Amino acid sequence: MSRDHEQYEENVGAYLLGALTELESEVFERHIASCAACRQDFEHLRLASEALPRAVEPVEPPASLKKSLMAIVEAEARERSQVAAPPRKRFWQRPFPRLSPAFAAGMACLLLALGVAIGVGVANIGGGSGKTVTALVDHSRAPMGTATLKVSDNHGVMKVEGMPQPGDNRVYEVWVHKGDKFAPAGALFGVNRTGSGSAAIPTDLKGVDAVAVTREAQGGADQPSEQPVISFKLA
Repeated sequence: MSRDHEQYEENVGAYLLGALTELESEVFERHIASCAACRQDFEHLRLASEALPRAVEPVEPPASLKKSLMAIVEAEARERSQVAAPPRKRFWQRPFPRLSPAFAAGMACLLLALGVAIGVGVANIGGGSGKTVTALVDHSRAPMGTATLKVSDNHGVMKVEGMPQPGDNRVYEVWVHKGDKFAPAGALFGVNRTGSGSAAIPTDLKGVDAVAVTREAQGGADQPSEQPVISFKLA
């Protein structure tokens, strides 16, 4: 794998965080349009980033975090201003942008805090009056697949293991079954190279008979196009 390609892979997160310039974003978008590997990594991270706001209760960051990050940014800006600028290169000659060590360290701290918060949130779902439901998996399509659904306060978090990739330009979509109808649960997700994935379900599960998962076209569908590959009986 070339170094240029590795730089695109490393900057998937920067793109999702909005850390790239408009021109750099356009270059990145052209790359993932023709690179299946980077596009798959992008979809995995995008789905995870969309699930984060639903997975935990928002918490106001401490003022000290912003102050310390800004101090680092200002210090780096002063150091760079003291160094003579190199000859300007055309945009196709420039190396793809990389996160500075200081910025990367700051983001690592922030993501670690989010990870702890998510862990606490999921742990709370599993305790108290919550319950964990084990899925029925269609092993003809997912031979090694397993899944659990943790339900608390009429909302749930699904975790899957050993699931195959849903296919090119496809995602896993979560459905709720109530009465005799399926309705979108408002959750799409993908799986990583080992088949692991998760999805927070924002739909109120009160009165829902079952939760199911199918493989649908990118962006989701209004009705299931196939029999569920994963299903949970709730009532």
